[in-house]
Amino acid sequence: MSHVAPAPVLDLEALAAEVASLLDGAPVAEGTGAKLSRLLCGFLENEVLPQAERAAGIGLDPTPLLGVVSDVLRRYADALELREPAGR
Repeated sequence: MSHVAPAPVLDLEALAAEVASLLDGAPVAEGTGAKLSRLLCGFLENEVLPQAERAAGIGLDPTPLLGVVSDVLRRYADALELREPAGR
């Protein structure tokens, strides 16, 4: 008889707050960049987190899904950081 370990307990509200903070901290121009950040936060809250909760609820580990989304959002935020001008 195989025994499946329970999925880790996730604090999805803390995760959503961390991602919102990450995106809020990324310097973006008004307009397109700010709208994209709001869309990404909405996507996380309305699509990704409910799927992660459902997966955890049926005993599946949602860590891979959350890891991929976290990596994408982190790359997005990193791309928005102000860069030092060349020659400085």
